Amino acid sequence: MTLPPPAYDDLASLLAAYGDAFSASECHGILCAMVSCQPGLEGEAWARQMLGGEIEAVLEGTDIPSGGDVDASDKEALKALYEDAVKQLADPELGFQLLLPDDDTSLDQRTEALGSWCTGYLYGLSLGGIKEFSAFSEPVQEFAQDLVEIARLSHEDEDGNEAGETAFFDISEYVRMGVLMLRDELLNMGDQRDPPAGAPSDVVLH
Repeated sequence: MTLPPPAYDDLASLLAAYGDAFSASECHGILCAMVSCQPGLEGEAWARQMLGGEIEAVLEGTDIPSGGDVDASDKEALKALYEDAVKQLADPELGFQLLLPDDDTSLDQRTEALGSWCTGYLYGLSLGGIKEFSAFSEPVQEFAQDLVEIARLSHEDEDGNEAGETAFFDISEYVRMGVLMLRDELLNMGDQRDPPAGAPSDVVLH
């Protein structure tokens, strides 16, 4: 029986039990980037890397832990998140969605989560070997630059402000479509016999 992917709050609680190194949105951003640029990534390995501290250690440049206790049900929950991300990213109907708090959450919290998602996505690209974007098209290069700015987002206006809600929707939709654009370009690179210089050629994590 396939488990449903954890909702935002459930994922946040799960990650908190393992030290809270990443927020729920950051975790999803990391996953979506790694799925896009590491075709050989498997859900079992990714869940173990995330919960066991391997991803955190690689990003921080510290020693990779030998492996701590990972609850089997928690690992299954992250595997379900992985399977859902793979399915959504490949959806021909463009049904991919960022994992963010529900709409009834304050705009301030949702904006912070969106920034965290973009931070995680940039982390995931780095883990996949993408550290610069000169090999990509101009639209992807611009998107990558914008991601850095969006990762710094904060919301200082009163919650519920209509202009703020509209801006949040527009930015999150821009990120959503940009992720799909970057993924498509990575797939096209993978189909080439000799990918351009700067394109990812291997997997950082094992």
